[in-house]
Amino acid sequence: MNNPSRRAPEQPAHFIGVDRRRAERYYVSVPIEFQGGRGTTRDVSEFGVRFETDGWFRPGALIRFLLLFNDIAGYPSWRIAGAGEVLRVEEYGSRSVVAVRVTTYGLG
Repeated sequence: MNNPSRRAPEQPAHFIGVDRRRAERYYVSVPIEFQGGRGTTRDVSEFGVRFETDGWFRPGALIRFLLLFNDIAGYPSWRIAGAGEVLRVEEYGSRSVVAVRVTTYGLG
């Protein structure tokens, strides 16, 4: 059973159009590490992750990453490893928001 308090809103307020997502998106902010850099997630789903970073990516690139979760006291608790393909990169000054289609997840 899904916990409605942890689910993302059905659509962001600025959304116009048909939602074609295959899985629910959860708006969570956790550290993400990848070769050559770090960032912070904006949202995560079964099939994708979107994160903000000052690193550079190009659409079509393959990426391996670690999502880093802390316990309630803020200490490292567990990690989820993943891999996927960069779908989209939105640039905002020196920062980028990177959308990845995830092909695999596993415990890191």
